[in-house]
Amino acid sequence: MIRKLSSSIFFLLVLTSLGFAQRTAEVGVFVGRSYYMGELNPETHWGNGIGSSTFGGIFRYNLNKRYTLKGSIVRTTLTASDEWNSLQFNNQRLASFENTITEFAGEIEFNFLPYEMGDKQHFISPYLFVGLSYFLNDVSTTVEGFDPAPTNQDGGGKFALPFGPGLKLSLGRNWAFSMEWGFRKTGYDLIDGLENRVGDVFESGKVYDNDWFVVSGFMLTYKITDEGPCPVYNF
Repeated sequence: MIRKLSSSIFFLLVLTSLGFAQRTAEVGVFVGRSYYMGELNPETHWGNGIGSSTFGGIFRYNLNKRYTLKGSIVRTTLTASDEWNSLQFNNQRLASFENTITEFAGEIEFNFLPYEMGDKQHFISPYLFVGLSYFLNDVSTTVEGFDPAPTNQDGGGKFALPFGPGLKLSLGRNWAFSMEWGFRKTGYDLIDGLENRVGDVFESGKVYDNDWFVVSGFMLTYKITDEGPCPVYNF
């Protein structure tokens, strides 16, 4: 299912880029917060010590006032512990993990309102984005104070489907600010390094559900091309 959706998104990005004239490009930095959703954190988005600092860089290619192609690279460390969740067997399992993630993503953004950097009339817009990412992960997991079997350390590269809402604001002719909340549907269940069962006593993971992670934060970008709205309408 992940592969089919990934292929569809890739062709959508290609067709969209061919269907519009060249506009403007931006480069910038990303600073934010990331967290994991799975067996060790089934429902908490805020509090309980979850969340890690995230840093990265982005590139935007603005096709027109409605559509933008975006590439990004971000790095973070996901963590979670049984001390944070309310599962009945968490005091038996006593599991925790740490996973260093480096993600490369390509996305398409749709602006709800016409938007263009430096345009006084179209300087702000909420947006939605969807895309495809490839992430490298290096997981370290402990269960009851001991390292799990090496087979649980399923690191390496994986694919995910990033999507979510955002808001962008032009700060003048060449600068822009944006923020977004991005969910990553990963398609596999070992971001936390936990296998689906530990013996026959209690469930460690869920066969029917995969792990997610979330990347949210702020972006500051600078326009690196001269194309744009007529100078009469610029700030």
